[in-house]
Amino acid sequence: MLMPGPLKVLIVDDEADACDNLHNMLTGYVDNTINIAGVAHDTTEAERLIAATMPDAVFLDIEMPDENAFAFLSRLHPYLFEVVFVTAYDTFAVRAFKLNAIDYVLKPICIEELQQAVEKLRHKIALKGAISTGGYNTDLLSQLAAREQTTKITLKGSNHIDMVDVADILFVEGLGSYSKLHYRKNNRTIEMTVSTAIYEYEELLPADLFFRVHKSYLINCAHIAEVNSSANNIVKLLGSAIEVPVSRRRIPSFIDFLKANRYKFE
Repeated sequence: MLMPGPLKVLIVDDEADACDNLHNMLTGYVDNTINIAGVAHDTTEAERLIAATMPDAVFLDIEMPDENAFAFLSRLHPYLFEVVFVTAYDTFAVRAFKLNAIDYVLKPICIEELQQAVEKLRHKIALKGAISTGGYNTDLLSQLAAREQTTKITLKGSNHIDMVDVADILFVEGLGSYSKLHYRKNNRTIEMTVSTAIYEYEELLPADLFFRVHKSYLINCAHIAEVNSSANNIVKLLGSAIEVPVSRRRIPSFIDFLKANRYKFE
């Protein structure tokens, strides 16, 4: 398992109370080792702090009076830090996905979603470091490094190894530091539990195909038959009775993702 050091982050939001709230949630409820290297209330100050502190990530509000987040990032491009958007508006989700943001956290902030964003952030930074230093030599990392050409992945269960087409993976179910992969092979659905956390598969699998609809579920959007957001927030999969739960707060960004990538569903 990847174990990066303390995260160094900046918080950028024009509202002082929002900055204080996020600061307290990150250090008091998510991870007290997080280093809040600075807080900015406008993009001019944010740019100065980024140059001075070289943060791992910026937690960035979108709508700010002087310059919105998208214009700010376009002006700084290319940049080395990761981005987590924190906003009260769900209408910007598509643009955020296109910028390869680590996550898109809606206000009022849910602790579970913030924890998930930090988990993804830690993993992404650790992978970047491991790839650059060669210090994490595993099959998964090798697959990550070659994922632009990869159409298959290797799964190692307790009793056997299977080579699986990425397109045949239905969904990944998170089980703490393990995952259970549900996939189709030889006209039947197979389940395999592997000693790899769900966020590692989120990093490996194509970002335009898989969406993490819930803390414990990463779904292949090509297998969606129906999205039911009217009551119980579930996704039904094609050709089966399988139903996958969707976090209530993730529904808007999930629908935006499906539309942005032109997935058809009922």
